[in-house]
Amino acid sequence: MIRSARWVPFFFLVAVLLVSCASVSVKDAHEVSATPVKMPEKIYVQKFSMEGAKVEIDMQGQELEEYKQGVIDMLHTRLVDRLPEIAPVEEYKSGPLPAEGWLIQGRFTWVNHGTKAARVLVGFGLGATKMETEVEITELDGGTPRKFLTLKTTGGSNAEPGLAGSLVTPGTGVSEAVAGSAAGAAISFPEDALRTAREIRNYLVDYIEEHNLAPNRQFIEANKDEDDDKAEAASTSSPTPR
Repeated sequence: MIRSARWVPFFFLVAVLLVSCASVSVKDAHEVSATPVKMPEKIYVQKFSMEGAKVEIDMQGQELEEYKQGVIDMLHTRLVDRLPEIAPVEEYKSGPLPAEGWLIQGRFTWVNHGTKAARVLVGFGLGATKMETEVEITELDGGTPRKFLTLKTTGGSNAEPGLAGSLVTPGTGVSEAVAGSAAGAAISFPEDALRTAREIRNYLVDYIEEHNLAPNRQFIEANKDEDDDKAEAASTSSPTPR
């Protein structure tokens, strides 16, 4: 009985790893009207709304409002960085709609910062963050807006091993494990914004190619590896984790 008990922590970590998630994906995408007949000359992006979102973080009052605004700004910045690969991008704030182009609007439905301590000490999905959004893309055809595509994104971080997982790696010291895990926890939430922006961009590229809107252009699919290189820099502008 004593020897078999020694395996309990190992099997627990494996089980958690199998159900954890460290990615963002698009789901429930629908064409809600006719496909545009041409590429947009410009893409307008409005900051996503947080109204009605399920926000899970240990903050209240002004601190919570500042945190939510930080999340909104973070995703907006990542989208603006991504979309010029398709067309020039401009922020739409309010007022009369432009006469041409595509307008991207959306809202957050779930934002969970997770538990930093669990990400640092255990990892494998414990304390994971979550970011979900609903997105609408509208064609601004002659000043007459026509929504043609809706989609949802879902996902989060972090399935990497924390301190507990790192300690079972041969040759890894305790101080190295703590430092590595803390760094991973610090950048995990900005990665959600990076990955969400990437998946929205990739879905639009797939839509453009599927409908042959840009027959003479070749797009290179953005992938997780290049986002990982940006995540640490992005964390400097992220809302303060708790």
